[in-house]
Amino acid sequence: MDVKILTNDKNVLELELTGMDQSLAQLLTEKLNEEKDVEFAAYKMEHPMTSSPKLMIRMKKGEPGKLVLEKLEEIKKEVVDFRKQFLDLVK
Repeated sequence: MDVKILTNDKNVLELELTGMDQSLAQLLTEKLNEEKDVEFAAYKMEHPMTSSPKLMIRMKKGEPGKLVLEKLEEIKKEVVDFRKQFLDLVK
């Protein structure tokens, strides 16, 4: 996976997530849109087989890059918690 910054302005961040499908982009978009300071968060893919997801975040206030990092940490924690619960079930 490779992340490219396409736009990095005061309240707008646009990323291209090269080498991955839309799974993380979808999850991250949902998490970002839960925040009151996020005006808009979405992703698009020109074609599911030949393109990479492009994620765009526009905020009313705050730093979109910092919020993306916070949401990635949240997702990471949820995955770790799920893994632990799953391992407890299959023992």
